Amino acid sequence: MTNDLRSTMERFLEFINSGDASIGREVISPDAAFHAPFSPEPLRGLEGYLQILAIMRGGFPDVRWSIEQLLVEGDQVAARFELRGTHGGDFLGVAPTGKEVAVGAINFYRFADGLIVDEVGQPDLLSLLGQIGALPPTLG
Repeated sequence: MTNDLRSTMERFLEFINSGDASIGREVISPDAAFHAPFSPEPLRGLEGYLQILAIMRGGFPDVRWSIEQLLVEGDQVAARFELRGTHGGDFLGVAPTGKEVAVGAINFYRFADGLIVDEVGQPDLLSLLGQIGALPPTLG
């Protein structure tokens, strides 16, 4: 199962980098719950994940994710991602700055029948907001 989940995560990476809903249907359960810092309630299914991608692409039209590390245990995966992009649109109320960003994220997934049924996403929003100038400069 470990290799199957690794392959599914590689396919998921293709989905998030392309936004191709047909790939998303291959890897996401229709009942999946996506826990994202942008929403107080989980976003559901493929449409929910497409909302997450729309938020990210709205602020960073050229955003690209890479998987830096995967840990697989049973039906669960921990993934360390890096995302890179240029702040070319409004993001969480911050007007575009044109600044390039590189941000880490740690996400936790649960699978059933080879499909993602749950994701808890933990992007480093503090670093992201700092890189686009949305935070006051640090002291020191």
